[in-house]
Amino acid sequence: MKTLFFFTCLFILSSTLFSLKSVAQTDTLSILHITDLHLIFNQELQQQNLAQSRAHYGQGAERLKQFLKTTPKKTNSSMVIATGDLVDSYETEAMNGDMLSFPADQFLRVLGKSKVPVLMTLGNHDITSYAWADSTRMSNQNNAGASRAKWIKNIPCFKDGTYYSQIFQVGKTTYRLIFLDNGFSSFLQGEGVSIPYIDKPQVGWLLTQLKQSNVDIEIILMHLPLRASTAHAEVPNELYSLLNSNPSTKLILAGHNHKNAVLNFATKEGQNIVQVQTGAFAQNVENWRLIRLTEKNILVSSPGKTENELIISVK
Repeated sequence: MKTLFFFTCLFILSSTLFSLKSVAQTDTLSILHITDLHLIFNQELQQQNLAQSRAHYGQGAERLKQFLKTTPKKTNSSMVIATGDLVDSYETEAMNGDMLSFPADQFLRVLGKSKVPVLMTLGNHDITSYAWADSTRMSNQNNAGASRAKWIKNIPCFKDGTYYSQIFQVGKTTYRLIFLDNGFSSFLQGEGVSIPYIDKPQVGWLLTQLKQSNVDIEIILMHLPLRASTAHAEVPNELYSLLNSNPSTKLILAGHNHKNAVLNFATKEGQNIVQVQTGAFAQNVENWRLIRLTEKNILVSSPGKTENELIISVK
């Protein structure tokens, strides 16, 4: 019975995802942005100290279910985008010492409460493993490859990989939403890596996406944000350099820091890329923003409200 439910849920989510383009043939495309959900399942099976240390996230699944059932309708939104830390960890040490990976069927069951498509990016927690040793929670990203494989196998929006794009037409403006996988951050000192980081294959793919069209507007969805000091960092950041040289990139939506924030980055063309972070949904269910794409502007609401905080011109 559980297997039947899982595949039924998967079919519904896949069908909804494939019909996304049909929702965008209007004068406004409304998107709800949330991030840092930190969903935890089966805490009773986890190593006791680990479970206690993360107990504050224990009600996340029920809160997300309620949000998906009510807020998209209340805000007249066509989709929800969650930018990473979907779960609190990819795998966690169990009571018997084994490692428990996140239950994809239970995760899909939560998403099944949504009446609109849910698109996602991976965050650092989504590829992280937890264990308990010497009275301390230990974490690593050693199984990032296995975690990505599980997300790809089980979650519809990742069916072609953990980075992907979607195109929407709003009036005469074409929007390209580019979803990046930039949650890996476990680098050794001296490696000379600037975070946020995307690997070489993803760099090549992103460059192709940015150069695909001379008329579209790009919006970047990712988990780890650019830092305020990125433009002046001693180690150049490859992701920043790519976006900085592309004047049609207008907006970055990110999370990770569990705060609401807005940063402006000047491009080489004398324009701005606006980076918007939304606070952690796991800490407050009012941590959401309404992003409205119109023919001439991108409208970004204040957290938990429909009133605009930002108006970004795309012309």
